Amino acid sequence: MTTRIATYFQNQNSLRTLQQASSNMALTSYQVSTGLKAQRLSDYEAETNRVLTLRDVQDRTNVYINNLTSATNTTKAVESALQQMTDLLADATSTATLGRNQNSASTRAALAPKAQSLAESFMTLLKSQYNGQYIFSGSNGQQAPTNVSAASTAFPGSPVPTTYYQGDSQLPTVMTGAGTTLNFGVLGNDSSFSNMKAGLEALWYGLQTNNVTEIDNAISAINQAKSGLTTLQGQVGGQLNTLDLVKDRHTTQQTFLKQQLDALEKVDVSEALTQFSAQQATIEASSALISRINQLSLLDFLR
Repeated sequence: MTTRIATYFQNQNSLRTLQQASSNMALTSYQVSTGLKAQRLSDYEAETNRVLTLRDVQDRTNVYINNLTSATNTTKAVESALQQMTDLLADATSTATLGRNQNSASTRAALAPKAQSLAESFMTLLKSQYNGQYIFSGSNGQQAPTNVSAASTAFPGSPVPTTYYQGDSQLPTVMTGAGTTLNFGVLGNDSSFSNMKAGLEALWYGLQTNNVTEIDNAISAINQAKSGLTTLQGQVGGQLNTLDLVKDRHTTQQTFLKQQLDALEKVDVSEALTQFSAQQATIEASSALISRINQLSLLDFLR
């Protein structure tokens, strides 16, 4: 009787050991295959709240990084358009100088198509888009900064009007943190653009009509536009530096957050593999013991 009772309890203990080892092995198998400590958030027990907090901060930081990346790309598009305008003004200066030095009306008229092309190219650049948004329209990128076309027009006088502009009066902003934003970009009604538009159109008109006064007005407006564009390029360069600095700060924080989460969530795979082997050995030993116990006959108990 005593032998039968002892055998029964031995069998039960072996079953419990087998079940526990099987459960542990299932978790260890998950850890080895995923590199994570637990399958469910609740399994982190006391660390659950910390994991949730870190994940929340990580998600919000990702949003800020994405915002900054988008703003940086848009600002780079602005920078590129300003550089193209600067190159265009250099070409316009050469054309204006050549036209001013000519005394032949026919020679000036022959230069007019060049001035027309420059004026039209500027209007195209003013309507530049990035990712479907007009980059010189302010905060409302869906609205084109202007709907007018370049025209052969006499210089309108100073200050040059900006009635062509139909964009927003506010620069675009980007959310860079909890309650913090940054402005970026350039508005299409900046005096650099109005002077450029008026100067190029006056150059076209002056060459077309052999009007030296208009050519002189154009040269003056173009020079003012050059100076203004240099200032704008400096502003945009500063915006890009600021955006990069803020993004770098968030990227550094994201690295720290990942390290903290990895310490809580990730498992040492080599250690898990060692545990897996030990659990596998326990299962095999328990299974073998249960098999031997179940094979005992009445004769074994009578011995």
